[in-house]
Amino acid sequence: MTLGIGPPNLGRVREILSVLVLDYGFGYVFDQLGLSRHLPIGRRRRPSREYAGVSGPRRLRLALAELGPTFIKLGQVLGARGDLLPRPVVQELRRLQDEGPVVPFADARGVIERELGRPLERCFQEVDPEPISSASLGQVHSAALPDGRQVAVKVLRPGVRRVVEADLQILSDAAALLTRQVPALRRHRLPGFVRQFATQMEDEMSYTIEAHNAERLRDALTSAGLRVRVPEVVWDLTAREVLTTERIAARRIDQLADTISTIDRKAAAEEIGRALLHQVFVDGFFHGDPHHGNLLMDDAGRLVLLDFGIVGYLDPRTRRLLCEAVRRVYDQDIEGLVTAMSELGTLGADTDLQSLREELARIVSRFMLLPQREFPMGEVLTRTLHALWLNSVRVPADIPLAAKSLLMAEGVAMDLNPDFDLREVAAPVLREARARELSAEELVDRSTRAIERTFRRLGRLPGRLDRVLSLMEHGGLRVRVEDLDIDTRWGRLSRALNRLALGAVTMGLLVGGAVLLVLGQQATHVALGGIALGGAFLSGLVVVLRTVRPGQL
Repeated sequence: MTLGIGPPNLGRVREILSVLVLDYGFGYVFDQLGLSRHLPIGRRRRPSREYAGVSGPRRLRLALAELGPTFIKLGQVLGARGDLLPRPVVQELRRLQDEGPVVPFADARGVIERELGRPLERCFQEVDPEPISSASLGQVHSAALPDGRQVAVKVLRPGVRRVVEADLQILSDAAALLTRQVPALRRHRLPGFVRQFATQMEDEMSYTIEAHNAERLRDALTSAGLRVRVPEVVWDLTAREVLTTERIAARRIDQLADTISTIDRKAAAEEIGRALLHQVFVDGFFHGDPHHGNLLMDDAGRLVLLDFGIVGYLDPRTRRLLCEAVRRVYDQDIEGLVTAMSELGTLGADTDLQSLREELARIVSRFMLLPQREFPMGEVLTRTLHALWLNSVRVPADIPLAAKSLLMAEGVAMDLNPDFDLREVAAPVLREARARELSAEELVDRSTRAIERTFRRLGRLPGRLDRVLSLMEHGGLRVRVEDLDIDTRWGRLSRALNRLALGAVTMGLLVGGAVLLVLGQQATHVALGGIALGGAFLSGLVVVLRTVRPGQL
């Protein structure tokens, strides 16, 4: 059995294996996975003399950097998975810098003219041939528009798309091979991970997507009244491989001198924390890579965000449960935290809730007792996700990205102000998220969606019931009961189902009454709406009382 890779990619495969095995000494990994017989990696298992004294995590970072843009981005993605990888590996991968050699300006000019469909002189008054920065996928040049406005022009590297597509095919084949040959790795769902990574890479190579990300984040932060600037996109000079934005005079936060008196470092640190917390917990659309190079500060002390190729999105339900989990941490409510995190993820067949409960109790205890610098909030979330993974609870992929973003932003803020405490900044943001969650508009929207889901499930019920009856008719239905305390548990389940049914009736009366009161054109409609809301109040009160003091209902 071999990798299903065509002849065009064989040279790249040999290059990858040569770097990993001959230069950096990772051949033993293939031995441990039982893959050596499938790959032409030779017998050498030690790193070259140059890297003989270098630690394994650092050698991994250097190897990924040498292998080029796809593997640099892969390392950055893995650096966000503190829930999956050992801490030393994650810390090293988070140092992976997205850098690349400078592309000659003549090549960059060719990309600009091809993408914009006209000569460079008709697009810009001038373009500096020396790039401001050069990354693995593209480089940025300063330029001036015909009206004199200063802009930044980001250009995709010529030929990089072809290299990335070949690497992604190799990674896809490698994931399939590992899944077939190493049963222990199947729980990691490597093919699905590679597909998600491929989608992210395609998004990062499509600058029009990055432009829309920037505009969306800019609108959200402006609406929230935060002192954060996002460069405005110049749409008529933006295409798939060229992105033109306004250039804001600002400096990297890690390059600010302590002597600069015009910047309130404490206020700036709080603004960084507030901005990212608002993105994650209130809007759900957040910057996925807030390292020092992407966080700048202008002379007025306003935060400037750059580079929107990596973003994350948390849907309303995920945000609500994540906020609930954080509140439970503050309240030291372990049972509530376990419930929220269990709902947030997907329970596996081997999920150990008792072990999860004990691990989360240790994390919460450390969070409440240790100084913030020793156990920052981002670290709390990362360790919580690791506890979930160890106990077979799977969470959406954007949650680890949110944890990494919070941890990075928290680190940048603490560089500005060593006494910065994200927990203090988080309190008002969480209150805002809670207020939005309990707003009338949000409650009606959630109720409507719940009713729609209920009717869809009811619509599927006859078909499922028919399949069950068919299995019973042909003797194919098997029921296994292992719980010896079934009578007690059945009583609890019955009462829970009764409360659930009454809750559904309450929700229906609430939504129906609200609709009649708002849209009703006749007095009868208004009266019926009031009656429905009264019935919803009474039935809801019964549900609450029976939940707090369980009885026979």
